[in-house]
Amino acid sequence: MSRPILVTSALPYANGAPHFGHLVGAYLPADIFVRYHRLLGSDVAFVCGTDEHGVANTLGAEREGVPYQEYVDRGHRRWQAAMDRLGIDFDNFSQTSRRDPQYPLAQEFFLRLLKNGRLKRRDIRQLYSPATSRFLADRYVVGTCYVCGCESARGDECPSCGTWLEAAKLVNPRSAEDADDKLELRETWQYELDLAPFATDPAVKPWLDELRGRMKTNVRSFVFDKTIEGEGLVARPITRDLPWGVPLPDHDLDGNPIEDVDGKVLYVWFDAPIGYISSTIEWARATGRDWRRYWIRSADEAPDKGPRLIHFIGKDNITFHCIVFPAMLAWQTLEGAAGEIPEKNKLRGAGDGERWVLPENVPANEFFNLEGKKFNKSTGWVIDIDEFVAKYGVDRTRFYLATAMPETADSDFLWREFKAKTDTLANVFGNFAVRILKFVGKHFDNRVPPAHGFEDEAARVAECIETRTRQVADAIEGYTFRKAIEGFLGLAEDGNLFLDRTAPWKLRKTDEAACGGALHLALQLLPPLSVLAAPFIPETAARLRAMLNLPAREPGPLLPAEPLAAGHELGTPEVLVQKIEADEIAAEVEALNARAESADS
Repeated sequence: MSRPILVTSALPYANGAPHFGHLVGAYLPADIFVRYHRLLGSDVAFVCGTDEHGVANTLGAEREGVPYQEYVDRGHRRWQAAMDRLGIDFDNFSQTSRRDPQYPLAQEFFLRLLKNGRLKRRDIRQLYSPATSRFLADRYVVGTCYVCGCESARGDECPSCGTWLEAAKLVNPRSAEDADDKLELRETWQYELDLAPFATDPAVKPWLDELRGRMKTNVRSFVFDKTIEGEGLVARPITRDLPWGVPLPDHDLDGNPIEDVDGKVLYVWFDAPIGYISSTIEWARATGRDWRRYWIRSADEAPDKGPRLIHFIGKDNITFHCIVFPAMLAWQTLEGAAGEIPEKNKLRGAGDGERWVLPENVPANEFFNLEGKKFNKSTGWVIDIDEFVAKYGVDRTRFYLATAMPETADSDFLWREFKAKTDTLANVFGNFAVRILKFVGKHFDNRVPPAHGFEDEAARVAECIETRTRQVADAIEGYTFRKAIEGFLGLAEDGNLFLDRTAPWKLRKTDEAACGGALHLALQLLPPLSVLAAPFIPETAARLRAMLNLPAREPGPLLPAEPLAAGHELGTPEVLVQKIEADEIAAEVEALNARAESADS
């Protein structure tokens, strides 16, 4: 039996507005990876959900004067709709505000870490917002970076130098929600997770050493060179003073009261990744599966024998997914604890002799910008996803975003490249398929002609199919989706070269059997193309299979490819990919600039 695979995408804040930067950073690459594994028949689960606690959601609801739950439910529906539009096919898309199973599970993690001595209560000075009468989480504080001088640094991280910051040390700190809200340092207390021993801990170091060798270069540099071996790891707060969030439990695992917990909630970045587990539990309940198969391994089981956990995230989430959440997973297991746990906090995670699985990889993408500048709704520098997909279609959108992914460095959405790349898809892939099918429909009664001659070419075609299939598979497994696109298009290019060499339209005038033989071979490229296209452009791939009169492909090995037997009746050919007119793109660029100018005025 294959190892189960649990794939997650970063949980978006419910108050956020979806844009292509989000989709290309964490959701589309994960969806491509999962669709590929579904083709193989892998035991794969794909979970996500909206992150619904924290200061931003709290303040957003209060500004609108609506209940917190109503506010985040609306945000959840907005994100769900955006994912559906782009064909991001989650097995479960949950909410971290759901009381079951999220709240008791998050409290479980807190209690076990507290029992294990990993949490310390400490008096601290924290930035307080007089305008909202509450302490602000680091992510919602901005100011001048005390390392590099960047004036737009966040309280948790500097976007310029990448330093993991302490909000209280920022120069001229202010609220990210209100620039006129001058913050003050006030006394409070919080629980902190001490990360200092993380990299050398015996429960972590073997995994971390293996992860280092698997990471993408940009992630490895950030985690090791910059953070662990550069700035070093320190204690990080895991609680907050807020009216909305997972409340701290009032008793520890030994039944002793935990003092002064009123108004204290779990920090959103402690709570949020636990949402991956809760989402898996919801899916398992709904489908009759065992969620533990995807999250739990035996303590004596080699890491390469247990479940595979893969987090797809954006650049700004690397620290939490490579350090903080793994620490929570590795350190919360409590041997022999099952009998000590109060019933109301009954733990549903790893027990005696078991361990939570740690991530196999965290293939984070860098930032994705729009024509050289950050996506920004307030300045009009944005593309409306609904309008874009309605105009250009899901698959052209997915295809272009996949070709432009910021896999190891920042990249841009460029209107002229959108046209050029999708025109290439139309010319290389779409036209190759349609011109063969139309020719066969017109001259061979819409049936696959018999094989005839071309033995050397037949061997070459078979080799092309095998080589390109392995190229796509290796690239997807290596999280290099742009290379995978090259492999998929490369097979169509191989087919076009084959047609140029054999010229069946010329052969028909002199040797109809040879013409049919050439077309027979060309047609053999289309079933594997429909399979290799499926992770990237699933609707188009399904239409191609319909044009080939093939059923949906059964999960299984990608090789050998499906043959089209002589005499097989084909479907009706149609345009697979529409090209975009140059004046459409010119109008889009003009409209973008006009929105930005209007916002400035």
